[in-house]
Amino acid sequence: MAANMAICHIKKNLTALRQYPRVALNNIRDLPEAFKAQHRKGRGRGSGRGKTSGRGHKGQGQRNTKPRLGFEGGQTPFYLRVPKHGFKNIYKMHYRPLNLNRLQFFIDSGRLNPNAPITMYHLWRSGALGGRVKDGVVLLGGGTTWFQAKVDIEVTKASKTAIKAIERQGGKITCAYYNKLGLRLLLKPEKFEGKRIPRRARPNTKLMEYYTSVENRGYLADPDELEKARQLTYQLENEVD
Repeated sequence: MAANMAICHIKKNLTALRQYPRVALNNIRDLPEAFKAQHRKGRGRGSGRGKTSGRGHKGQGQRNTKPRLGFEGGQTPFYLRVPKHGFKNIYKMHYRPLNLNRLQFFIDSGRLNPNAPITMYHLWRSGALGGRVKDGVVLLGGGTTWFQAKVDIEVTKASKTAIKAIERQGGKITCAYYNKLGLRLLLKPEKFEGKRIPRRARPNTKLMEYYTSVENRGYLADPDELEKARQLTYQLENEVD
């Protein structure tokens, strides 16, 4: 019974569809209020938008001139009301960071030889720095517990933690200054083949204190004092262990 009623209902719907006009381009149109009617301005007062075309009399709105970006009508703009924060130091040195755990990884993988002195040239060529070296390399103490290699390494700067970790294993670390030309000569010596090798530049007055300090293991410090400091660090660190 239910099946017969369903079939009858379908037949009625199909019959109704046959009687409706076919959909064609000449009988389709938008739904009412589907689009907002276009208002033509300036076409007579009878339209309600004639004369001044809804702009009013004179002034900025009538003349279609807009103020510059950030103009607040004459009052002090926002970017002058708020205080300034910091500045960009054009003399800031940008060092490529290198952590001890990454240094240990490259030694274990055979890309760095711990039995030979390691300079920034070897670090850059091995891929340990992972990017552009602008003003030098700073050795950081990240992953100190993983570092077990005895190395003789030269970098631009080093943290106190990194210095202790290197010398605890009986190694040697030296912080040396290179200007941009000297760093280019160190990293890319092939660029200077057949040319006069420039003299190594000395650090400026501000950096001289750092590179003459025994505590920072500067290359301009007293060699005897450096050796004493290394031996003392080695003894103290191993006594603690």
